[in-house]
Amino acid sequence: MNCWNAQHVAAAKIRDLQSRLMVATMRCNAMGINVLPAYNEFVRTNRGTIQDANGVIKAQFAKGFGARGQTEYDRFTTVLANAYGAEPTNASVCRETAERAQDAVAARGDVQRLLDIADSMGSEPSLPGGRCKVTFASIGE
Repeated sequence: MNCWNAQHVAAAKIRDLQSRLMVATMRCNAMGINVLPAYNEFVRTNRGTIQDANGVIKAQFAKGFGARGQTEYDRFTTVLANAYGAEPTNASVCRETAERAQDAVAARGDVQRLLDIADSMGSEPSLPGGRCKVTFASIGE
């Protein structure tokens, strides 16, 4: 698998944000706290950016795994979701989920604003192949 450049990492963080909010929404609904309207509004408002991010990730997996790219992409997104499945759920978590979803609605598809939200929530998805190393060419050599 190839390393992940800044665009790939950004796409993975947006997918991670979507997964985190989705799973928390399901956990909250299981407790009887309905945050689904906030989550659905987040998805509707940011649909294009979420789809674009998924396209970048799918292309990364296709390049890195060839014919197994879709399977590896599916595995990656499942791991993202599963990472949040066992987190504790209470009224405070549900309130924060609804608030973060509303913050993401206000981003209106702006990638940097969505990344800021993801980063504030501690988004660090595990990336097969890792992040690309940053190097600088020497000037004057």
